[in-house]
Amino acid sequence: MAGLGHIGELQVIEYLEKDGHAIYLPMKDKGIDFIAIKNNATNFIQVKTSKFQKNSYFWFDLYKRKMVYTENTTYIFVLYTLPRRKLMGKAKNYLVIPSLKIKEWVSKGLLPFKQGTKNTINFFVYPDFENLKWAFRNKGKEIDLTKYWNNFKILNI
Repeated sequence: MAGLGHIGELQVIEYLEKDGHAIYLPMKDKGIDFIAIKNNATNFIQVKTSKFQKNSYFWFDLYKRKMVYTENTTYIFVLYTLPRRKLMGKAKNYLVIPSLKIKEWVSKGLLPFKQGTKNTINFFVYPDFENLKWAFRNKGKEIDLTKYWNNFKILNI
């Protein structure tokens, strides 16, 4: 992990610590970046970070072999903007999505694989500035992601 990915992880850790979570870092990356514990609830967290691309979208690669799907695993997508800038009226934007929801989307074919592979999902996230919404869009598929926007209540607390 280096660069932008590291910044995203540190932003999420900072947020969760301020919210009262204890953070534990695993020695090896097996698809989980860190463990967050609060009120005896344990959450396994995977952070993905992207900056705004082509003034249009955020782009994340999800690798099938590294995906972890459990009831208490959550993927947090950091929609990174430069410090002192705002996007959609907020300085920090996250999509907090349970891993089992991602698994459901994959099994329903809503998250298509990158052309020529069966292992990589291109997860494109588009902001709708006019309606303050977020959506996944790729290869004719679309998912409204707005309910996951900065929704840390999704964590099993």
